[in-house]
Amino acid sequence: MIEKSKSRSSVKLRDANRTRAKILHSATREFGMHGFSGARIERIAKSAKCNIRLLYHYFGNKKALYLAVLEAAYADLRNKESELDYDYSDPLACLEMLLRFTFDYFEKNPCFEGLLRTENMMRGKFVAQSTTVPEDAARLRTQLREILQRGEEMGQIRPGVDPVQVYVTIAALSRFHLANSYSLGALLNINLRSPDWRAERLDHSVALLRSWLSTDVTAQNLATPEWARAS
Repeated sequence: MIEKSKSRSSVKLRDANRTRAKILHSATREFGMHGFSGARIERIAKSAKCNIRLLYHYFGNKKALYLAVLEAAYADLRNKESELDYDYSDPLACLEMLLRFTFDYFEKNPCFEGLLRTENMMRGKFVAQSTTVPEDAARLRTQLREILQRGEEMGQIRPGVDPVQVYVTIAALSRFHLANSYSLGALLNINLRSPDWRAERLDHSVALLRSWLSTDVTAQNLATPEWARAS
């Protein structure tokens, strides 16, 4: 009897985890596409193929569900970052790898971009309540600091580079063209969603990051406009 009871409990737990994951998946898409105010619990429940009462049973209310979605989205990004196989003998290559990963991640996860846009419109109201998001980011910050220190010791990366500035630069290079593709496309009469253009953008971003970080004089001169070098 005890074994049967344990088996039933295990099945219920698996079912609960599966249902919770389906709700989170549907909610990520809903909040990513429609924002917090525009998202509808009814649509989330229908997409997840569960009733609203069960959704509230797992997550409590819309605000709690949205925070859970945010935390899960950030956790997915941090988990995939942690799988990067860095060669610490080449610190510049490590940072290029992080840029290439981040660039690709944002493009392949448009709902995450939508969540970031929504959260910034609300001035970080919900992400500021999270404990897991800053804790996970702190590990990334430590790793970046170690890479930069190695690069500085090897004479590959110029001294005094702030790891926060590095990551903000990587994030900006990876998502600005996505967040503004339609407006910039209309302004500049170019398709910023074209795979060819985005491949060029990635190459351009890698060159910018490397030249900004490098101790190489030639790279630094390439990164600095003529008027700025003259002054």
